[in-house]
Order: sequence, then structure tokens, then C-alpha cells
Amino acid sequence: MRSKLNSDKTRLSQVYFAYFAILGVVSHYLGLYLHHLNLEPSMIGLVLAVMTIGRIAGPMVWANLPGLQSSPSCSIQSSCFLALISFSILLFSHEPSVLMLALGGFAFFWSAALPQLESVAQSCLKGNASAYSMVRIWGSISFICLVIIAGWFFEIYGIVFSVEMFTIGLLTLLFISSFRLPEADLEASDDQVYTGTLAKLKQANVMAFMFASFLLQLSFATYYGFFSIYLTELGYTGYQIGIMISVGVIAEIGIFLIAGRILNRYSLKALFLFCLLITSFRWFGISLWGENIALLFLLQIIHAFSYGLFHVAAQKFIHVEFKGKGQAKGQALYMSLSFGIGGALGSVVSGYSWEFVGQQTFALSALLALVAALLILMFYKTIRVQDK
Repeated sequence: MRSKLNSDKTRLSQVYFAYFAILGVVSHYLGLYLHHLNLEPSMIGLVLAVMTIGRIAGPMVWANLPGLQSSPSCSIQSSCFLALISFSILLFSHEPSVLMLALGGFAFFWSAALPQLESVAQSCLKGNASAYSMVRIWGSISFICLVIIAGWFFEIYGIVFSVEMFTIGLLTLLFISSFRLPEADLEASDDQVYTGTLAKLKQANVMAFMFASFLLQLSFATYYGFFSIYLTELGYTGYQIGIMISVGVIAEIGIFLIAGRILNRYSLKALFLFCLLITSFRWFGISLWGENIALLFLLQIIHAFSYGLFHVAAQKFIHVEFKGKGQAKGQALYMSLSFGIGGALGSVVSGYSWEFVGQQTFALSALLALVAALLILMFYKTIRVQDK
């Protein structure tokens, strides 16, 4: 009998821990890093745009490379190694062209690893939502830990050195951890026919899910880009803003603990509808009651459903709808459409909207989440799926 340290869950948890620890550094501090390199705002925008292109293209391109489809573990190891090499270029130069090459390459290869990792996890865990939640929770834990720890290091060693050393160290940990990934059998089962990703997209449930996921992440762009700015304008301190963001992540961790039981009890359609509707209420509430710290605290707890529960349900959906080797392509399509294109387009739209209507941009986000809910309500056929 294998020890717990060598179990599939533990080995998967280690990779998720390393992957989302990197996100904790990059998502919150990369803009500040570029600012401390004395780049003009226009150049910062250009570098971030190149990274966005990498995040959109990476998952789909990597998932369709013929030589890597037969071995998901090898695919993850290769993308992690190339992400490490790309980011390490920054140790030698901070010229704008080098920044675009290094960070664009990093974004491409790093984002390419996640859909492959998700497909391996779903295969090894047999689509069990309870088991997946207990694995994925380590990504959320590492995320919030690195957001806090990196902030402390900035005070001692400075932004530029800290971001580079943390990211390179964590990418190294991710690459090493990837060699402990369990082997996944992504061959199609005998009683199921792999109909192809394009054919799947013509199915009503898949189309409704993909468009709803796209709209959800489109709505999230206002939160990611302007929540801190909004609270600052309302007079919140940096400490209070940090607490509010942390509340959301802690709520996300909490929902992972019970997500499996929730998926056993309710249909995916019901869960998608609930998550989208309550997210719409969350954005609408933030636009109206942002100055009320107690209400804002409660609204931040909804992050457990806006992101945590929706994501677990989405992983269950992809496991059910995309079989065999189609798992990785389904994951890549989900990541590219929602977090990639949805996130990128949302950043542009919310930026222009904020310039003209300010906090009412959150009301626009609420409308987007509501439209996503209507898509699920009208076009998604109820399928009850339970963990075995």
C-alpha cells in the first residue's frame, strides 16, 4: 500500500500548490514590477498585451501539438521547463523587447500547463468532485500565502528582485513537482466514442456552458482590474483592501471542502444557475453598497460560489462531456475562451467603461453574469451527475 506522500492526491496537490503560488505573485505584483523597471505606461500596457496573447494562445496551441498528446505528463513537464527558461531571461536584461519575449513566452508556456494538469487530475481522480476539491484547495492556499509572503519580502529586498526570485524559484519547484505527477490514462473507453472537439461544440449543453463561462470571466474583469481602485476611492486603507480580497480567497477554500457533497446533491444546471445569479447579485451589490464595510464583507464571501463552486462544477462538466484524449482539448478550450479571451476582452471593456461611468461598471458586470445565467436556463438540458 502506497504511503500518503506518494498517493495520487498528494502528488497532484504538490503541482497545484506550486502552480497557483506563481499566480499569487504574478497576478498581484507584475504591474508593480514593470512600473519599478521605470517603463512608460504605454510600454507596460504593451507588455501585458503580449502576455494576454500568450495566455489565450498557449492552452489551445499546446493541447493540439501531435507529439505531446500521447503523454500528458511529458506535455506538462515540457511547458513548465520552457516557462522557467523564458522567465529566466529577465535575469540578463530588462530591455522592452526582452521583457516582451520573456514574459510573453512565460505566459504562453505557463498557461499551457494548466489545462493539461486539469485533465490529468480529472482522469486520475475519475471525475470525483470531492477528491478534486481536496486537491485543488492547495492551489488556493498557496495563492493567498504567496500574496502575503511576497508583500513582506518587497519591503526588505525590493520589488524587482523579489518578483524575479520568487517566480523563478516557484517555476523550478513546479518543474520538479511535475515529475511526480501520476500517469493518466486518457484513452477513450470502449463504450464511448470520441466525437471530436469541434463536434462537441455544436451540442447545446457545451455551447451554453462555454458561452456562460466566457461571460462570467468577462464580468470578473472589473473586479480584477478596478476593485482595489474603487475601494481606495471610497477611503479604504490598503490593509482593509487586503482583508477584503483575502475574505474572497478564504471563502473559496471553504467551498472546496464541501463542493463534492454539493455536486452529489444538485444537478450541474442548478449549480451553474445559482453561481451565475448570485455572482450577478454580488457585482450589483458592490456597485451600490461598496462604502458599507459589513455588506462588502458579506458580498466578498460570495466569491466561494462565483469562482470556487462554479469551477468545480465546470471541471465535472468537462470530465463528463469530453472523453479520453478530448479531455485536454476540452480543458484548453474552456481556459482559452473564459480566462483567456473573456478576461482579455473584459479588461479592455471595463477599462473604457470605468473611465466614463466609474463604479457603475460593476452593474455592467452584473448584467453580463445575468445573461450567462439566462443562457444556461434556456439552452442547457438538465443532466444529473453524481460522484461515484
